[in-house]
Amino acid sequence: MAVDVAAMITSLSDAPDVSQGPLLVRVVWTLLALSILVVSLRMYSKITTARKLYIDDWLMIASLACAIVHASIIQVAVDNGFGRHIVYIPLATLRRTMKYGALSLLWGFLSPTLGRVSFSCTLLFLTGTDTRLKTWPIYTSIVLQLAVNLVGIIVFYAQCGTNLDTYWTFEKQLKYDEYCWKPRIQTDYGYFMGAYNTFTDVYLAILPAILVHRTTMSLKRRLGVAILLCMSSLAMISSIVKTYEAKSLSEVTDYTYNLAIYVIAMAVELNIVIIAASIPFLRPLFRRKPPQLDLPGLHQVPPPLTWNSHIPLSSGFTSKNHSRTNTVTEEEVGVLAGTLGMAWAGEVEGVITVTTEVEITYQRMEAPYVHAALVGLIQGELANPRLVQI
Repeated sequence: MAVDVAAMITSLSDAPDVSQGPLLVRVVWTLLALSILVVSLRMYSKITTARKLYIDDWLMIASLACAIVHASIIQVAVDNGFGRHIVYIPLATLRRTMKYGALSLLWGFLSPTLGRVSFSCTLLFLTGTDTRLKTWPIYTSIVLQLAVNLVGIIVFYAQCGTNLDTYWTFEKQLKYDEYCWKPRIQTDYGYFMGAYNTFTDVYLAILPAILVHRTTMSLKRRLGVAILLCMSSLAMISSIVKTYEAKSLSEVTDYTYNLAIYVIAMAVELNIVIIAASIPFLRPLFRRKPPQLDLPGLHQVPPPLTWNSHIPLSSGFTSKNHSRTNTVTEEEVGVLAGTLGMAWAGEVEGVITVTTEVEITYQRMEAPYVHAALVGLIQGELANPRLVQI
C-alpha cells in the first residue's frame, strides 16, 4: 500500500500548479463579514428591546467565535500554500500547511453545530407560547445534533490514534494505512453526519412553519414571519453540498488541494446557519414607527370652566372597564387651590386644567413571549405591547 501511495503522489507532478487558496479566502472572509454584521445587529436588537441576552444569543456568539477562529486558521494555511497540489508546496512549509488545514476542520465542525443548537433553543422559546406543540422533539434534536457532530470530530482526529501528526507529516502520509483507519471510515461517517445535519435543517424549517400556521395573523403577515423563521432551508442546501464534498476526506494523498473544496463548502454552511438563525431578530430594527398624533388647534380647545361648573373626574383618569363622573363644589375647589398654594379670590373667570394620564400595562417578559414578540408572532406582541413599540 505504501508503494501505491508513493506512486499516486508521484503522479501529481503532472497536475497544473494552480491554487484554490484565493477563492477559499474570498469566500471565507466575505461570508464571515456578513455573519458578523448580522449577529451584531441581532445583539443590538435584543439589548435595545429585551434589555438582555438569552441562551440562544450566547450560543450564537460562541458559533460566531468558532467561525472567526476557523477563518483565521484558513488564512494562515492558505498563506503557507493550502489550496495548491501537495507536490508544489515547499517542504519547508508543507508541514505547517497541512497542520493548519487539518486543525481548521475542528472549528468548521463546531460552528454550525452551535448555530443549529442556538436556533433550536430559539424554537424552544417560541413553542413555549403554544401549548399544542410538544418540546421533547426539539430537546431530542439538540442532544442528537451534539452527539452526531462531536462523534464526527472524534472520528476525524482519533482515527490515527497517538499518531495525530500523520495529517501534517509527509513521511507518515506515505504510510497512512499503517497509522490510521481506512480513509473510507471517516468518509462514510462524513456522509452520515452531513445527512443528519441536512435532516436537522429540514426539521428546523418545518417546525416554525407549523407554529406560524397555527396563529391568527393575516395570511400576508404569516407568510412574512414564516419566511424569516424558515431560512434554515438555505442551510439545508449548503449542508447537502458539503455532504457531497465529504468524499475528499478519503483523498489523503493530496489533502492540501482536495480538502480546499470541502473547506469552502464548510465555510458556506456555517455562515448560512449563523445568518439564517439571526435574521428573524432583525425585524424590530425595520419596524415602522406608529404615526404621531397632531395636537388640536386653539379653535378646538373647549371653553374654560367656571367654579360652578361640573368637573368630570373621568377626564383625569382613564379606565378600560368603567368611568365615573363626580361634581366638585366651590368649597372643594378652594381646598384644592389652597393645597396647591394658589390664592383663593372667590370668583375666577377661567381655570387651566392639567390632565395627566397614567397608563400601567402588565407585560409577560418571559423568554418565550419576548422572542415571539421580536420575530413578529401575535401571541408575543399581545403579551408585550410596549416591547413591540420600542
